[in-house]
Amino acid sequence: MPQDSADLSALQELRETGDYEKLAALLGANWHDGPEFDEAVIQRRMLAAELAGRAGRLQEMEASLCPYLESTDRIPLGLAARVLLTLSFYHYRRNDAAAALRLASQAKAVAAARDDEFAVVETLHMEGQAMWLLERNAEAIDRFREAISLYAIQGRPYRLGLAHLSLGAALNRVGQVEEARIALERSIKTLLKCKDEYNLAAARLNVATPLNAIGEHETALKYLTFACEKFEKMGHEQYVYLALNQIATTHIFLKEYDKAEGCVTVALEKGMALRSALLPSTYEIKGRIHIARREWDVAELSLRAALEIAEQVGDNLHRAIARKTFGRLYLAQDRDEQAASSLWQAMDAAQKTDDALLRLEIKSLLAQALCKTDPVEACRFLSDVDAELGSRPLPELKRDAQSARRRIDSLDQEHFFILSDTHIPLLADAKLGLLKWLWARALHKARGNAREAAKILGVTPTYIRKLTKVIPRDLLRPGKRGSEKAARAQR
Repeated sequence: MPQDSADLSALQELRETGDYEKLAALLGANWHDGPEFDEAVIQRRMLAAELAGRAGRLQEMEASLCPYLESTDRIPLGLAARVLLTLSFYHYRRNDAAAALRLASQAKAVAAARDDEFAVVETLHMEGQAMWLLERNAEAIDRFREAISLYAIQGRPYRLGLAHLSLGAALNRVGQVEEARIALERSIKTLLKCKDEYNLAAARLNVATPLNAIGEHETALKYLTFACEKFEKMGHEQYVYLALNQIATTHIFLKEYDKAEGCVTVALEKGMALRSALLPSTYEIKGRIHIARREWDVAELSLRAALEIAEQVGDNLHRAIARKTFGRLYLAQDRDEQAASSLWQAMDAAQKTDDALLRLEIKSLLAQALCKTDPVEACRFLSDVDAELGSRPLPELKRDAQSARRRIDSLDQEHFFILSDTHIPLLADAKLGLLKWLWARALHKARGNAREAAKILGVTPTYIRKLTKVIPRDLLRPGKRGSEKAARAQR
């Protein structure tokens, strides 16, 4: 159908259902023909700008919006909200979040004044996107949830799928991976019924983060493979780069280090060509591969590169992640003091982000690094992790917490008393605690034989009989079962 006879209502319907491929074909190449402030021309220019923005072609997007970038005074009132919303999307694509938020708020005010409920909810969604870019994550999440409820009321499934995608990405950033997974899987389910392959691929890319966090690595890899292939077909290099980073991370979880290294090598080439701000992430992933292979020197070089780039651009998130991985490297080498120093710096950087899960991961590693030099602080961190972890399905974090607990359980006598009470015990209680601990230790060494345990302690069987009056019999019962219960009691 030629452009000049294309029905604008049909084009808007295609936008509403997400069929941008057909929309582009119907819009044609002559969308800019006609007076710039004619209503039909404005609508076609907005559609052309949205198509260019989705594909990352910012110069084309700017060309379509050029007449309206400096002034919107001549725009008909009925189209003002739509133009302001598209201008907001343009600034969002240029990473100018402040301008995007300002224009989205103006669009919302105009739409509300005209009782245009369909436009109001889209401006709410755009406000959330701008707030997400400004790292005002709590406000962004509120906007996305409000948009979801309004899209549902209006019966707009495609827009509802997009809002779930935005919500999932924001929840990922703050570490709420379980809720992020639910939102993103809802987005995928909805978008599968639409014809927007681009956002469907973006949802599959985003859902890999929570899936990896909860241990479903095979499923994450399938989603990422689909997404990467789709982005390659579209020629969207930035998203191909992001997908390769995620695929490499997933291969590390699956212990497929050769495949992970191959992905990282390609990702580094693409990231450097794109001059991506996410290069610290790629170098950090490369460092993790070398840590898994126990190639300490090479791992340190990669992590240094990640940290230097993150420091240069002032990226607190990737600075914290790089420092955290340095902590893992030093812990693997039994360099606890250096691990603690790096992890404290990671915590300082993480405090400036909203990622609660990242802070928990750092605390679990700090508990390991500090248990010999500052066992009280180590126990405090471990308690924080246990309280937040609860029954959450986070196997990697659980493994780190278990490693910290094993280190604490292996502490010597002096440290045992520091950790055994949350308050200063009475002298009698302390003595009883000492007896219990000594007997359990001796019984363990004697493999459950009470007489041998008594010899180890240098006491007589009569003394042992007296102990039974103050110590539960299970702790003194000879045999393997008794020793196991004794060991458990001390944990």
